[in-house]
Amino acid sequence: MVVLGHAVSPDLPNIVLVMADDQGWGDMAYNGHPKLKTPNFDAMAKDGIRFDEFHAAAPVCSPTRVSVMTGRTPNRYGCFSWGHSLRPQEITIAEALKTAGYATGHFGKWHLGSVQKASPVSPGNSGFDEWVSSPNFFDLDPVLSVQGKAVPFRGDSSDVAVEEALKYIRRCAVQKQRFLAVIWFGSPHDPHQALEADRALYVGLPEKLQNFYGEITAMDRAFGKLRAELRELDLRENTLLWYCSDNGALPKVGSAGGRRGFKGQLYEGGLAVPALMEWPAVFHEPKVIKAPCVTSDIYPTVLALTGVSMEKQPPLDGVDIMPLLTGQEQKRPSPIRFWDSGNKGISTPSKEWMSCSLLRRKVKSLLIRPACALMRRPSVNPSH
Repeated sequence: MVVLGHAVSPDLPNIVLVMADDQGWGDMAYNGHPKLKTPNFDAMAKDGIRFDEFHAAAPVCSPTRVSVMTGRTPNRYGCFSWGHSLRPQEITIAEALKTAGYATGHFGKWHLGSVQKASPVSPGNSGFDEWVSSPNFFDLDPVLSVQGKAVPFRGDSSDVAVEEALKYIRRCAVQKQRFLAVIWFGSPHDPHQALEADRALYVGLPEKLQNFYGEITAMDRAFGKLRAELRELDLRENTLLWYCSDNGALPKVGSAGGRRGFKGQLYEGGLAVPALMEWPAVFHEPKVIKAPCVTSDIYPTVLALTGVSMEKQPPLDGVDIMPLLTGQEQKRPSPIRFWDSGNKGISTPSKEWMSCSLLRRKVKSLLIRPACALMRRPSVNPSH
């Protein structure tokens, strides 16, 4: 048995961190949405740990994503708005867990810098052994960066992200290798492009809502597949699965659950997000956490429960919330502080960039192929 400070597990757990892109607190059936169908999220909300006051560290995506990576707030690491990158000198959760023998993989939206292999802020140079990543949000039939190489995929973006993550998880299971899997959906970011079957669940509603709700339904389906396969691989019991969104609700189509404001605003509606967790080996009964928590808490909590301590660790703003989860504490030990510089975002046209990268790869292949064919041509015997 390994004692992890606040909880006991038979071994260090696998860590799976899943994040939606622009899903508001109220964009869940279990949080009272009158139209949305999210049966898999609802099932985990019923069986696992449900956070009722969970927050993104920022009201837009990139700063929040760095908070997950580092446990720090935007003013610490200089990622002031969407499209601003991770700093190479930051210590990431992937780099930290590698010191404890974890394999590390990233799947889906990155939006913390380039996904080219040579970039100092690519997933590969930020601690991830394997990565199938997009510079920003991605929709149907995406082109993704596989270890820096542009590769086309078919299908809904959430299905693609989870299936690529599961390929990695299956390999880890066969090798009995503990792992970190970071799965960041590109949904339900605008423009909304749902599969016809997912839109059909919302027939009669305006087309924009059909696509928006359909993307969330697809995300729910992919999440359900992830949970089901963790069980089939006999990994669910000792896997910490943590789900949340990167910022609050989209205006017009999203639901903040009656809270003031939306994405981009430092009000509850821009910061409060749905969040769920399960770790069956430690938490045997469902529970609801009403104390405020934030995405910056993910890094210190994961490091504490895995026993990882990093040398030259920069100051952390998040806290280890295991005492809240185990019931040892009822209140957060320190307040959550939110800060916004007002800096503008930086355009990150993922579809255009990845399509261009794929085209360059194809052109390069065509230019090289004739030369290779010439080199492979058998020599001619002059006597014939």
